[in-house]
Amino acid sequence: MRYQDFLPAPWEELENGLPTDEQAALERVVGSRIAYEDLTDDDVARDGAQSFPRSLRARWAMGHRWVRLRNRDTGDEFVLRLQFKGDGTREAYVSAVISPFQNGRETTGAQLRALPVSAIGAAYTKREIGNAVALNRALVLGNAIDEDPLKPLPNGRVTDQAFLAKVGRQYDAMEERHAGEDVGAMMAELNGVAPSTARKWLTAARKALFLMPVAAGRKRG
Repeated sequence: MRYQDFLPAPWEELENGLPTDEQAALERVVGSRIAYEDLTDDDVARDGAQSFPRSLRARWAMGHRWVRLRNRDTGDEFVLRLQFKGDGTREAYVSAVISPFQNGRETTGAQLRALPVSAIGAAYTKREIGNAVALNRALVLGNAIDEDPLKPLPNGRVTDQAFLAKVGRQYDAMEERHAGEDVGAMMAELNGVAPSTARKWLTAARKALFLMPVAAGRKRG
């Protein structure tokens, strides 16, 4: 699977973030129309080189990205503005849609209706969380990330980040081998603990972003 195949078929990502000058131009015309330079100290908390949004308008100005997508079947392209809620959920949604000029072809209502904006937002949300999970594990585990995830876990607590990172890796490894089965129960058996204990581990790992959230319609565990 290619990296851009995270989107619902037949859509693919051509650009994950347009060039800065193009994004700025689009933002002035069809975006929030609030530039970073317009934000005040009431809007932004600054810590050295880093800045964090305080206000809703700061979230609009700082928490967005313009992307270009293409329908592989029809060749139709769209430029989408992704807005990230910035409330700790990493949730993304489509807040603007542009149909670029495409060799003089007419943009039709059918083309616009074929763009699954909700599914695209959900796909970007999943990728953002997945990237955060991978980064958190790498930062916490260091070289230990190369250990066999299917070995019984060492004794640990749900307040121990390294332990939760290992819980997340073990869950992913077991789910890959036993898709559709009760992975939580299998982890409990492997580690010699009660199923309720394994479920507590998984809940804590998800909350701390060492494991992906449960997909809609699936049972926890």
